Formats: sequence, C-alpha cells, structure tokens
Amino acid sequence: MDAALVLRLQVEDFLYTEAALLDDWKLKDWLSLYAADARYEIAPTGEPDGATLATSDALFLVADDRERLEQRVIRLLKPSAHAEYPHSRVRHLYSNVRVRSSANGEIDATSHFATFRSKRSITATFMGQHIWRLSPHEGSFLIRLKRTVLDLDALVPQGKVSFLL
Repeated sequence: MDAALVLRLQVEDFLYTEAALLDDWKLKDWLSLYAADARYEIAPTGEPDGATLATSDALFLVADDRERLEQRVIRLLKPSAHAEYPHSRVRHLYSNVRVRSSANGEIDATSHFATFRSKRSITATFMGQHIWRLSPHEGSFLIRLKRTVLDLDALVPQGKVSFLL
C-alpha cells in the first residue's frame, strides 16, 4: 500500500478514536492524547481567516495550553460544573480527513466536523473544520494542536461552548 495512504488511514483512525473518547465522556483518556506542549483552540466565530488567525490578534473562544486544558477537564468532570452536570450527550462526526504535510517528524492534517450536543431537551449543531498538528508517539500520535474553526456566524442559538469540540 502507498505510504501516503497508510499515513492517512492511521491519522483517520487516531482522529476517530479522539472523537469516540469525547462522545463517551472519557475526558481523562482524551486528555492523554495531548502532548505536554499542546494547544487547544477554538477560533472566534465570523472570522474569515480563523484557520490562520493568531491567538494574539483576536479573542479566541478557547486558547488553552496543556495545563489549562487539564484544568478544563477537571472542571467538566465535577458535579459543580452546572453547565455540564449531568454532562451533555454529544456526537462528534469527522469527515474529509486530509494529511496536508508531514515534515520534521510532525503531521499537519485537517478534517471537517459536525458535533451535536443534546442537553435539557435542546440539540445544538456545531460544524466546521479542525486543524491538527500531530506528533508520532509509540506507534500512534500525540496532539500538539487542535484548532477548531466553526462555520457559524455566531454562537446563537447555541449560546455557549461548555463542552469540548
């Protein structure tokens, strides 16, 4: 099999595993997929250049380093996290996975997504693109960057992102 195809299949399988951990609310296991120097970002809505926008140039909905991401997971798992207790029912669907480049031991990839969140009889739909930077690690990968670019003008009627996209 072609090496590029094998790499894409490996990346797809990893991303599907990441989505399944979120869907099953296995947030500690999900967090273990992130490298020590990882970034988790959700670009501001309505920005045409959300994929390339610098976090220093705009107010991102989320711009977490690994430590802040870990604190976010701890909060989401507590009963005192009222927005997510009991936690939302979520379904992450990934498609159009593309390996964009593979250099310096890292892999840049993109995927399209639709995430459905059901809470208190309301279902919200979030859609857009994920931008990934992955590092090979023990036969799999670690996430160094996950940037979410929402295809939404605003978070209305969704209102908030209290869970993990």
